[in-house]
Amino acid sequence: MSKKDRETNRASRATAIQAEQAGRERNRRILIVLAVVVVLGAIVAGGVIFSGNGSTTGSAGGALPKAAANGEALVLGNDQGATKVVVYEDFLCPYCREFETSTRDFLHADAEKGKALVEYRPFHLLQDDYSTLALTAWAAVLKDGTGRQALKFHDLLFDNQPYEADADKPGIDELVDLAKKAGVTDSAVLDAMREKDQEFVDAADAAATEAGVKGTPTIFVDGKELRGSSVTDLADNLEQLLAQG
Repeated sequence: MSKKDRETNRASRATAIQAEQAGRERNRRILIVLAVVVVLGAIVAGGVIFSGNGSTTGSAGGALPKAAANGEALVLGNDQGATKVVVYEDFLCPYCREFETSTRDFLHADAEKGKALVEYRPFHLLQDDYSTLALTAWAAVLKDGTGRQALKFHDLLFDNQPYEADADKPGIDELVDLAKKAGVTDSAVLDAMREKDQEFVDAADAAATEAGVKGTPTIFVDGKELRGSSVTDLADNLEQLLAQG
């Protein structure tokens, strides 16, 4: 073999070796990228699972605002310069449900931002056993559970509200199951839900009477009753007032 042929063979082998090394490097990079994708996917999935099971969310998927009990009221947000919104409602009132579902998102958001201090004050207005049953079941969560559990249970009671004329309304077992969906796991709280709390009912009713409430929903904004020709008007007027604040 001539010197020229040997040099040609060496050059060919060198080219082949370089190509093989380049191929291995390319494969190594692909594997690294795939590994990173798998890890990121696991992190995202884990975050979704944790978010779904470990936190309480509102109707739009956002985090619920800070919530705490204050006597017979559930208070959202803080009182430092915020517009105060007080909502008197009955868990069986269909107009309350309409108002609740129309205002929930922006009230939660404004309470979270510190723009609004929201007080939910359910009481017993309608002459139906379910009105009292739902109120006392919620009272147990308000008093012995956490504020966010009480808020979530409050929202679920309206989301699952029976028809006022329905002869087969949910019983306490169904309400206990609903509270569990709101994150209540403490057996002491769940057991307390089964006890009628007449003292709470009387106090909640007295607070509504003292405030001059004659129907539901009744809303006060900074101490003045909110007016509207319909529930839609009430919700729209409230949203506009908070937007101006």
